[in-house]
Amino acid sequence: MHTIKLQVHDNIYSHIMFLLRNLDTKNLKIVEDRVVLPSETTEESSELQAFSNHSANLIEEWKDADEDNIWK
Repeated sequence: MHTIKLQVHDNIYSHIMFLLRNLDTKNLKIVEDRVVLPSETTEESSELQAFSNHSANLIEEWKDADEDNIWK
């Protein structure tokens, strides 16, 4: 028996798995080892992360009871 290890991008992963699953599976064992690599940090995602690290309680305007009325 031989082992083949492939590293594929997300955009072709489903195609590769479709192909493998349609082969004769009597002599094939598919072992998925999915690894999600952290994407490169972009300015937009770093700004989003910085914003999400703040608590709403730190923003004075949001503490106002009238601010909640907009959602009622």
